[in-house]
Amino acid sequence: MKKVALVLASGGPRGFAYIGAIEELLSRGYEISSVAGASAGSLVGGIYAAGGLDAFKEWLFGLDPVKVVSLMDVSVSRNYLVKGERVIKEIKARVPEVNIEDLPIPFTAVATDLYTGEEVIFREGPLFEAIRASISIPSMFKPVVWKGRTLVDGGMVNTFPLNRVARTEGDILVGFNVNQIDAAEIQGYLDSREAISRESDHTLLGRIQAGLQTRQLEASGRENWIPVDASDNFYTVLQRSFGIMNCSLSRMGIELTPPDVLVSLPFDSYHGVYGYSHAQEIAQKGRQLMADALDEYERKHA
Repeated sequence: MKKVALVLASGGPRGFAYIGAIEELLSRGYEISSVAGASAGSLVGGIYAAGGLDAFKEWLFGLDPVKVVSLMDVSVSRNYLVKGERVIKEIKARVPEVNIEDLPIPFTAVATDLYTGEEVIFREGPLFEAIRASISIPSMFKPVVWKGRTLVDGGMVNTFPLNRVARTEGDILVGFNVNQIDAAEIQGYLDSREAISRESDHTLLGRIQAGLQTRQLEASGRENWIPVDASDNFYTVLQRSFGIMNCSLSRMGIELTPPDVLVSLPFDSYHGVYGYSHAQEIAQKGRQLMADALDEYERKHA
């Protein structure tokens, strides 16, 4: 049985792809011997390490947009929008708290010190304290106060913590990154959309035809892939800014610690409430991507 050191990047709802990826690894007989993650990667990775993935998945796949919104315990604070306590409480009802050092496999979560900018590494202590710190998106979730530090999302400093996972002799390093931004592909999409707009005669019929052509463009080989229109509002500008940061940090992480198997999902996939309420679909996509990556790896090492 081949051992795998598994690393899962930050990535919001795209991180649900890690559920299917883990299932694919296990179905092929790989042994996940250690896990490290940031933000969404720490959430799914930590729950798997605690043996709670099936219970978590059953609850998660039952969420619809209304239930997702109901999990948002909105705050009146000037510093953050959501307390983040309600969703953790729901998860802990299905995956009981445990200390990281008592997990059956080594687990690492990363967070960020909001004031010093330092990376904070969790390898011991309460699991959900580490996860809650690692997923604390600045201005979105309430920061976690821990040992005198104020902690926010680990993706701020180490989006793809390939260098933090515990290694064992003979294992392979498998990383799943959901922050890929393909500049050439996006520019091609934007150019095509602009060309459709220019060619429209701007009559009612022309606008209808242009709309149909645009929808065909969006559906042409890009499953759930549409670049965020940053001109919409401040949220999309902020979202894309974080995306660029995560993409850059992920690339640096890959260059410094190249994985044996790299799985990638575009940043421009499964945004907003759509993503959080379509976890099963995202997990299936993750399983497919992991299967494709393992097929390639196994062909090369047959």
